[in-house]
Amino acid sequence: MSREFIRADYLKVELELSPAIPAREIAIAFLSELEFEVFEPNEKGLVAHIPKLAVNRKELDSVRDRIAEIAEIVWTESTVKTENWNAKWEEEYEPVNVEGLALVRAPFHEAPSSGLDIVIKPNMSFGTGHHDTTWMMIKALISLDVKGSSVLDMGCGTGVLAIAAKTLGASSVLAIDIEEGAVENTIENAALNSISAGESFKVDCGVVDLLTSKYTEENQIILANINRNVLVANMKTYDSVLAPSGHIIFSGFFTGDVEVMSENIHSLGWIIESVLKRNGWACIICGKPAV
Repeated sequence: MSREFIRADYLKVELELSPAIPAREIAIAFLSELEFEVFEPNEKGLVAHIPKLAVNRKELDSVRDRIAEIAEIVWTESTVKTENWNAKWEEEYEPVNVEGLALVRAPFHEAPSSGLDIVIKPNMSFGTGHHDTTWMMIKALISLDVKGSSVLDMGCGTGVLAIAAKTLGASSVLAIDIEEGAVENTIENAALNSISAGESFKVDCGVVDLLTSKYTEENQIILANINRNVLVANMKTYDSVLAPSGHIIFSGFFTGDVEVMSENIHSLGWIIESVLKRNGWACIICGKPAV
């Protein structure tokens, strides 16, 4: 997606759903197929934002109809002016607490007294920590021995996972995203956490092909919070850059997709060490056997 949309106004879509679960998570999956960039789940449903220049009215109406087939829905649209985004974000943004192990917060929130402290200013990018998949990825990452490891974050978004890995003591981090805006946001957020982009914290724009052309070194830990189809399609490439005895954490898919993911994971000889589930979403921690 062209990042010129960042300078345009945003369409805000508010959905009240009944029942909220699992309709909310299915709605996020449907809207993710379009150009939506921010998802804010709540008890009644969710709020989502998309650059107005990226709106395809026919596709958006189709998604609304698909959601209406699985739940009662109240759909409200409004415009958020770009110049008002920061003020609105500061007013509504709440820190994310990962079971006391980590706090993902904005620069204006108070730092936690203990646990991992991650400062994120999303700039309309996905991955503030509010989504269940990001929450689980952080929890899973903390469960590993990150110190001294080389870490790859595929689909870095705001850089929250890459920043978490570096803060936990990773010797090197490579963060990759398909969107230039996400790359810029990751570098900005890294600076907020006293991390400078450079040899030990690289950020690049591109797709999985970078792992077969530019960054072919092995990684001890790979983080991939994308979606099931992309994950399955790229598993062999991930395997080629995952060091023996290394770990890979997957999320971005529903609990109903765990079986399909597991089949593909086992086909590579990896071992599933743990499966996390939260509000209909799943996260799988895998280990690659030593040679």
